[in-house]
Amino acid sequence: MAKYSLAFKLRVVRYRDRDQSGSKVTARHFGIDHSMFRRWYAAYQLHGEEGLSGRYRRYSPAFKAEVLRRMAKEGWSARQTCAVFNIAAPTTLLEWQRAFAEGGMVALESKRRGRPPMMAKHKSHTPPIPQRRKAPENMTPKELNDELEYLRAENDYLKKLKALAQEKRSAEKKKRG
Repeated sequence: MAKYSLAFKLRVVRYRDRDQSGSKVTARHFGIDHSMFRRWYAAYQLHGEEGLSGRYRRYSPAFKAEVLRRMAKEGWSARQTCAVFNIAAPTTLLEWQRAFAEGGMVALESKRRGRPPMMAKHKSHTPPIPQRRKAPENMTPKELNDELEYLRAENDYLKKLKALAQEKRSAEKKKRG
């Protein structure tokens, strides 16, 4: 959810236009960050109300490349480029620049970033139980090592379980006695 509503942003931008106040004075009047207000105001001047609404979207690699090309050609800052192309944050452009510098057009391909899903899919951390279908002499060295690793882990687990049970029993005896 956005921190500031569209109605609030419109009120702030229109206040500046109506009172002919500067951006610092307007930001101070509403108790917001001056640089944030400048972004809102530039977006509003170029795109109207749409420039102030939430703008989380996916961009094609071709669009990203064109934005970076224009930014370099015109000598625009990241903030100016965001205003012209109605992109939410200058950091987005900086990420595109870094990706393009490291890997070219391929790096501009869409990859899911940002906040991870609320609940990640559960991945089992236990190795699968090896199927003992073959006799040891018929197994490859890798299969033998996998089975040995599994059996060692199982043995360690059982020893730990036994130790915990023993500890629990001795704690109960101390309580009673």
